[in-house]
Amino acid sequence: MLISLRNVKKDDWNFIMNLRNDLYKFFYIQKKPLTKKEHYSYMKKQSKNPVFHHWIVRYAQHDVGYVRILNNDVGIMMKKEFQNKGIASHVLKLVEKEAKKIGLKKLIALISVKNKPSMKIFTKNNYSLKMYWLEKEI
Repeated sequence: MLISLRNVKKDDWNFIMNLRNDLYKFFYIQKKPLTKKEHYSYMKKQSKNPVFHHWIVRYAQHDVGYVRILNNDVGIMMKKEFQNKGIASHVLKLVEKEAKKIGLKKLIALISVKNKPSMKIFTKNNYSLKMYWLEKEI
């Protein structure tokens, strides 16, 4: 597969926002689509964060997804038409190589219980369940 990662540029922020807003129902924290102002504020803040690393996923010379590492937590977002094609598993291997380059020794995947596709990707790639996280809003 012709899959690669490239560094994110500010020109990519709208692409990333659109992915986040298309897929937010699978996320733990984001409960609604983000406004451009909210997203840009987040991206500016993270651009100064030394434990934040991110890339655009390229497939056959097209931008098809986004991957980021934040505090060792890896997250992958793929455009809907490129999901369920094995691309995310290849992306995960590329991200693991990048993580080693920046000195990380471990990656984790914090996955919402309703995000079965992500659970499948990570377990298929030898990530193991280490903890249950239970919470109650009061």
